[in-house]
Amino acid sequence: MCIRDRYQRRVRGFSRFVSPSKMFKKSDRNKDKADKSKGPKRNQDETPSAIPEQGPPPKQESTVSVPVTTRDDEERKRKELEEKERKRKEEEEERRKKENEEKKEKEKKKKLEEEEKKKKEKAMKEEEKKKKKEKEDRRKEEEKRAEEDEVAETKELESVKLGPGETSTTYSELYHLFPSEVFVAYDKLQDFARDLNTQISHPEIVLIGLQGHGKSSILEALLGHQINTVGYGGATQRPLYLNIINNTQCETPKVTIKRDSVLSEFDHDEIVPLTELSNEIEKRNKIVSSDAVFVQYEFKDTCNMTFIDTPGLIPEDQGDLIKTKIDQTVMNLAKPPHRLILCVEEAKDWERIEMMDFVKQLDPELSRTTFVYTKFHNQLQKMTNTRQVNRFLSGTPPDTKSFFTTLISTKLRQKFSESDRFQEKIWQAYRRDMNGLEQLQFDKRFEANIGLHALRKYLLHLSWKNYQDNVPKILKRLRQKKASSENALEKIQSQLATLDSLKLRSLASDYVVDFLQIIERLITGTSEGNPTVNGQSLEEEKLQHGDGEWIDAHNRIIKFDPDEWKIPYWDSKLYGGQQFERLLSEFKSVAEHTRISDVTMDDVATAAGINKLNNIPNYAWAACDLAQQKSREAFIPLIEQLCSRTVYTMKRLTDIAEKIVESRKVKWNLRSDNVFDTDNLEQYPYFTFHVKDLLLQIC
Repeated sequence: MCIRDRYQRRVRGFSRFVSPSKMFKKSDRNKDKADKSKGPKRNQDETPSAIPEQGPPPKQESTVSVPVTTRDDEERKRKELEEKERKRKEEEEERRKKENEEKKEKEKKKKLEEEEKKKKEKAMKEEEKKKKKEKEDRRKEEEKRAEEDEVAETKELESVKLGPGETSTTYSELYHLFPSEVFVAYDKLQDFARDLNTQISHPEIVLIGLQGHGKSSILEALLGHQINTVGYGGATQRPLYLNIINNTQCETPKVTIKRDSVLSEFDHDEIVPLTELSNEIEKRNKIVSSDAVFVQYEFKDTCNMTFIDTPGLIPEDQGDLIKTKIDQTVMNLAKPPHRLILCVEEAKDWERIEMMDFVKQLDPELSRTTFVYTKFHNQLQKMTNTRQVNRFLSGTPPDTKSFFTTLISTKLRQKFSESDRFQEKIWQAYRRDMNGLEQLQFDKRFEANIGLHALRKYLLHLSWKNYQDNVPKILKRLRQKKASSENALEKIQSQLATLDSLKLRSLASDYVVDFLQIIERLITGTSEGNPTVNGQSLEEEKLQHGDGEWIDAHNRIIKFDPDEWKIPYWDSKLYGGQQFERLLSEFKSVAEHTRISDVTMDDVATAAGINKLNNIPNYAWAACDLAQQKSREAFIPLIEQLCSRTVYTMKRLTDIAEKIVESRKVKWNLRSDNVFDTDNLEQYPYFTFHVKDLLLQIC
């Protein structure tokens, strides 16, 4: 076999370890090397016979082919590693470039965002500045328009045409419907009711309505004074009880805010000027609560009545929780059947009225409800003919009392805050409505329902009717009081006619003698005093006396068993002399068991002294002195306690004697031949008390 063939066989042996492409490359290189090692190529014309024959190749044992690592392989691996490293560096460089580009992109984007943000902030500031300027311009425009409207409304009110028989002072007469003498009599009737321990009920009127429809304005107009409760805190947050009292001594309104049950800083009554009432109410109106603010308003020539201004009802779209709470508060205030309901709502088309369903929940029959429709002038301006105005005025709920009112604006209320000017403007607003109705030729049947003064007159007549209904009751009570007083006076006069000093002296002497005889019998011994009820055992005596147990000279309690010391009747109920004997027996036992303190040599030496005759110590004198001093130390505290207990025992006898007198009164049935007349003695309580007091002082 030729060298070429052997080489090919060798290549086929390790071809398993080399990829085909590499194998061919490597075989070509090996082939070139083999050709070079053989020397020059032989000619093509050389025949195979020229080559010497060789025998068959020797057999070789089969062995595992091991790949041979050559220098070319190492070079190739090195180049592969270099290629990989180069690629890795390129990838790393590419990644760094990409990160730098992303970072630059982010910075650029951030810069753009900041610029955009600055532009937006600048635009927002400019927009806000623009809006602020527009708002300021609008506010100025509104103020200017409001000022113009105020001037126009003032001119319009002042130019109203007076009605027949009316003068420029008619408004004052409408606020003084009754002369002062009526209210003086009214005040006297109240005094009579208080003297008779009775009370005249006065009307309680609850104002209900939607927010901003004029409940508080109606309340101010009814009073004729601005109490400045309109819109305090934006709206009524808590109910307001305004208790109006007729006080003939108050020439000007006297306002007292009662203690607040919610806010601890207002836990006292406070008298405030009328002009400061709004500020004080606003301080108490910081929280939403069902607890009311109570205000007492005293003024002359007014009827006693109470107005309850409730929080304004709100639409359903402003919060179910708040609406439910306000609705419940208003219902609780308006549900009591003795309270009248004043339903306040803006005048508008009848199909748009909102309060009817709510009112029927409180008063299904509308028997105690009065409807007040405010801002009537705005509705009146929409009407152009008689048919429209009469149709509107006749649209009120049947069999109910309804009123149509127009009040002045908030600006005018602030401008004309004095009572006279305020009342005048309210009357002018009423005349303006009446002139408009007369121009439209309205039905005169509705005239009694127009204006605030008609509403005020209606409420005052309700109050006055309530008092007229109470007059017969008061007169009946007065007649009864008069009859009983006359009977008592007649009895006293008859007794005064029969009074005799000798008889009184005899009566007093007999009573004192009998009382002292009873005391004597209680001391000597008698069961007439009912010992089961009035007697005391030893334990009860100590307990009721207060001092308790015996105390020795060293302030130590002397405890003992009365049965062991054989104290007589210690568990029996005694009084009088027998109780005193038991006390002496107890004292004797305590004294017998009391130990006198020991005598020291210091005591003996001090007490002996020196005899003046023979200068010899007198031990007999010392023994007597020591015995006397030690006895005093031991027994004087016990004797003081004995005296205190004895006084207590003797003082009890006066109460027992008084009870015996009462029991004799019942048993003897007051015979005319009694020792003394207990009926007459009851008419002189001071005398009997004085006798008892003298006995206590003696004890």
